[in-house]
Amino acid sequence: MSVESAVRPPDPFGRALDAIDRLSLWGAWASAGCVVAILGLIVAEVVGRNLFNVSLYFAWEFSAYFMGAAFMMGAAYTLRAGAQIRVNVLLENVPKPLARFFDLFSTLCGLAIGAYLTWALGEMTWLSWVRESRSPEKSELLRWIAQFPLAVGSLLFTLQVAARLGRLLRGEPGDDARLRIGQDIE
Repeated sequence: MSVESAVRPPDPFGRALDAIDRLSLWGAWASAGCVVAILGLIVAEVVGRNLFNVSLYFAWEFSAYFMGAAFMMGAAYTLRAGAQIRVNVLLENVPKPLARFFDLFSTLCGLAIGAYLTWALGEMTWLSWVRESRSPEKSELLRWIAQFPLAVGSLLFTLQVAARLGRLLRGEPGDDARLRIGQDIE
């Protein structure tokens, strides 16, 4: 449940925003799971190599897949929390109406980029599925398996950008700083 949902009366658009927020949270948990998987693979590789003189040939390849999935699956929640790298120098030094214009314009640009990325990753995943493409590495993993989380993460991000646009148009904040973790750590 988003911050705004506790304040605004229930309406279909507000419920859609809340649903997108829940999907983004799911993506964040999936992203965290990918990071844990990377940790497990690398620790297993180091232990195997140093204690048993055995290398897990797939550890680095799968870690790279998990890294891409972690990035894409966590992007939507990062946007919702306002935790992405963003330069606010312009927005903080212009009149509020102009700052709103720039925020809306950049959000529209982000929506266009996100939609294109979602389409491109979705098509790539689909073509890999249809063609039964395999990794050139020793694992010969079907490529669509590694590409699918990228496409899903991109879709989640695009939905969250659309939700941000909707919030901005409703006069609500585009992000919720209370969702950030570790912001007070320096």
